[in-house]
Amino acid sequence: MKISLFQQDIAWLSPADNYQKIEDTLRSLPDTELLVMPEMCTTGFITIPQPGQIERAADVENRLLSLARKYDTALCGSFAVVDDSLEGPLHNANRCYFITPEGDVSFYDKHHLYTPGLEHKGYKAGDTRTTVRWRDITFRLSVCFDLRFPTWLHYDNELPYDILICVANWPAARQLAWDTLLRARAIENQAFCIGVNRIGHDTMCDYQGGSCAIHPYGHILASCTDNEQSTCTFEPDMQKLNDFRKKFPVVLTE
Repeated sequence: MKISLFQQDIAWLSPADNYQKIEDTLRSLPDTELLVMPEMCTTGFITIPQPGQIERAADVENRLLSLARKYDTALCGSFAVVDDSLEGPLHNANRCYFITPEGDVSFYDKHHLYTPGLEHKGYKAGDTRTTVRWRDITFRLSVCFDLRFPTWLHYDNELPYDILICVANWPAARQLAWDTLLRARAIENQAFCIGVNRIGHDTMCDYQGGSCAIHPYGHILASCTDNEQSTCTFEPDMQKLNDFRKKFPVVLTE
């Protein structure tokens, strides 16, 4: 499977511009089967959204389904959405979608909201871990701050996965932590790890990227150029992953 990472310079509060960037990227990658985008990839990281600033969940799903079918490519990324079906006083979610060209819609609502930035005041935290099985590969979804919580992302026999996806708006000031934690999650879970971060700046932070795909051994398989809106593509070798887990069964024997 060809998987591409889109290290996006997100236009602030401009879904139309950002959807255009996504579609332009899809058009430029005709052989890609899965495109992974950053956190809140159509708005930028809004901690406490005001009315009208974020999209309705159904509208996002329909837009992504249309793109997935048009370009025969699965899409994964986080979106700030309003979902009236959510219980409680908050109906906003930082929602990571995985949508396939066959029309399947899966999502994960970010569990570890970024409390230092008051994200918990604007969004309802998810409480369910999400895996997606597609084309014989199992993906685990996560968003940004989740990366700092290894227990939440830990591989186990009840929720196994082959590839961990983490989409993010991770500030340049903490770039070393991003680079280190991606490798750690890959090594400790004996899984491929995809980290897709944005570049550019918003009202609070600067972002330099560091988007990459990590091998279960911890080395980089593909990476985007820092501080450039760009893509990179890799193909995970699932047979080698399975052979490694059988030969050195760390996560399977705990």
